[in-house]
Amino acid sequence: MKGLRAQGNSPPRTHQPAWWDNYLIALAGLVMAAGLLFAAITAAYARAYVLAVALATVAVPFAVPTLVQIVSELLVYLKIVAGVVAVVVLLPALAVSPVVRGKMKRWWRGR
Repeated sequence: MKGLRAQGNSPPRTHQPAWWDNYLIALAGLVMAAGLLFAAITAAYARAYVLAVALATVAVPFAVPTLVQIVSELLVYLKIVAGVVAVVVLLPALAVSPVVRGKMKRWWRGR
């Protein structure tokens, strides 16, 4: 049969990461940051302040990808909610008011 691999019918491999890869990377970074911050708190409790500051400084780059992902996902959810609210508010106004329909037509043509 032409088109099938000799080893079997395995699907072709893609080079794109799975959807959950970003979550695992963020989770691993968060775990590393938490561990380093726990070590920094323990060092500060033992009055080794230089070590505590160094550990806290090393922990920050591990937490940054998680924070960026959280903020970006919250912004996406906020945009979805804003879009739904805009549709719910504007749809009745567009259906009832000819003035709003005229303004929206002019706005749409001016884009």
